[in-house]
Amino acid sequence: MTDSLIAACCAAVFALLLTSVLGLARPGGSDPSAEARSVTLAVYGGVVAVVTLGMLIILA
Repeated sequence: MTDSLIAACCAAVFALLLTSVLGLARPGGSDPSAEARSVTLAVYGGVVAVVTLGMLIILA
């Protein structure tokens, strides 16, 4: 069960970071709200990554 929980968290991190990168790499236009949304997703991805690392250390 622990392995599947950590795998799900890793998948969430990759999804958040990929969405953020794709949002920042969009050609044309520099909409500040879209950039802020992408940075917010990257921060959420980082937080989930740190929590996942903490779970891996504590539960393993």
